[in-house]
Amino acid sequence: MVFRFVLLLMAVCAFGQPVITYRGVLNAASLAPPGLPNGGLGRGGVFTIFGTNLGPTTPATVSAFPLTPTFNGVNITVAQGGISVSAIPIFVSAGQVNAILPSNTPLGTCSMRISFGGRTSPPVAVEVVENGPGIFAISSGGFGPGVVQNFNTTADQPVNSLDTSAARGQVITIWATGLGRVPFGDNVAPTAQDVEAPVTITIGERDAVRLYAGRSPCCAGVDQIVVRVPEDAPQGCYVPVRVKAGSGVSNTVTMAIAATAGARCSDAFNPFTDLIRNSRRQGMIWLDRTQLQVDTHVTTVEQNTIDSMRAYFWNRPASSFVFDPLFSYPPPGTCMVQQTSGNVFRGAALRGVAAASSALDAGSAIRLSTPFAGETEAAGVTVPQAGYSGTVGSLRANDGVGQLRLDFPNTVTVSYDGAIGSTTVQPNQTNLFAWSGRANLDRIRRSVNTRIPFTPNDFNATSELSLVAYSAVHNATTAITCVAAPGVSEFILSPDLLANLPPSFGRPDGSLAMIGIGVVPLTRAVPFSSSGLDGGLLLFSQWQTKAVYIQ
Repeated sequence: MVFRFVLLLMAVCAFGQPVITYRGVLNAASLAPPGLPNGGLGRGGVFTIFGTNLGPTTPATVSAFPLTPTFNGVNITVAQGGISVSAIPIFVSAGQVNAILPSNTPLGTCSMRISFGGRTSPPVAVEVVENGPGIFAISSGGFGPGVVQNFNTTADQPVNSLDTSAARGQVITIWATGLGRVPFGDNVAPTAQDVEAPVTITIGERDAVRLYAGRSPCCAGVDQIVVRVPEDAPQGCYVPVRVKAGSGVSNTVTMAIAATAGARCSDAFNPFTDLIRNSRRQGMIWLDRTQLQVDTHVTTVEQNTIDSMRAYFWNRPASSFVFDPLFSYPPPGTCMVQQTSGNVFRGAALRGVAAASSALDAGSAIRLSTPFAGETEAAGVTVPQAGYSGTVGSLRANDGVGQLRLDFPNTVTVSYDGAIGSTTVQPNQTNLFAWSGRANLDRIRRSVNTRIPFTPNDFNATSELSLVAYSAVHNATTAITCVAAPGVSEFILSPDLLANLPPSFGRPDGSLAMIGIGVVPLTRAVPFSSSGLDGGLLLFSQWQTKAVYIQ
């Protein structure tokens, strides 16, 4: 009897119970973290399940219509109350399953289970929405250059890239999912027709003329959005693209736009673009002076001025689709939206960070020296990404880092000595701006245009707005980055842009939202190099930040 029990136990363990990773059911294109405004699963769209023992060890993809509720032994049920529907698996493997959410799935919070090998996973909660658009990205992670095709002729539709830009007025195709339900079956070859929901597309904050927004005839659950690039769209390598279907907002991806179709894009305002895409062995050093004010979600108001230093050194392969979440800026007058799981205020990395295995060795620390405050260091770190980071000066005595050091950047030197060689470089200069409304800005309302004026004192430098919101209950962060051209004295945040932010709940639950404006003189970044680098840039910027509520 015992022997039979052991054999039975061995048979059960051989299959293993399917387990869905916590918060592991996501829009297959955007991978937006659950709980964020665009983290729901749209009816008729493709979603991804991550976990263990979800399916066969040899991956398999469907190859013929009609699709069926069970594929290679994998079945997925979505239930709410007494209603249960079967999702349609289209790709199955042990660690990941992609499936189509039926157009008749109940709206709201549902329970999802996956079955394989005669065993069923514990249920997980998912949020089903009418429209949950997501744009596919080359990264397969919902960030950076999108899966966008430039239309030249029917037989010539190259993928948009840094080396193959679109032109203003050119027709492009954006590949997406989750635009909404369709009147035909989700398991049959799609019919080419627009989805029922209203669909709008912005390219570089300009409205694009929509020519088609519906299922791709090739693939169930996959949407094609055909638009004409606006005639006034900004040119650049990382022009932001967003889609809104019904009330659902997509992730933000980028595309390249140039004066001539098919040309190589250019970011005259941002030398980091050429550094990132042209140099395999590259270095980026960033010095910041920040005037900080935290007065929400806290019992004691914090005001301080800090100097900080960050440095990153990568051996990054050249690519027409390269993207860096810190240095790939959108063109002036536009905004980038990035999302990630975890709390970026406590070390979570934005999506797209280069792998730690690509990091280069610049020694044990990066040194900063001044004639009036001596020398200090930024030590090596692994989070939020491999490199060097540290606070090097503070007005607050108990920080233990000594006085501010960046008052006179022309007398400051930064140096390193490691496997990539050694160098010494002096940073650029910049002027702090006036932000008279900072103290009175305590909340951002997502439903209205938000205008944030400031007075630039450096009319030859770009300015940057950074708005970062962390939701503790969902353990996810949304970061908005907007760039203003030299001389511009106002940022305007639209409701469609702000709709990406999670709301604040007005209680100290660990959530935090911070808004900052910085003078970021990108064109004055100082080049540097050493024997083990192909190129590097050092940038000094000045910031004012403020905690806010998101409503």
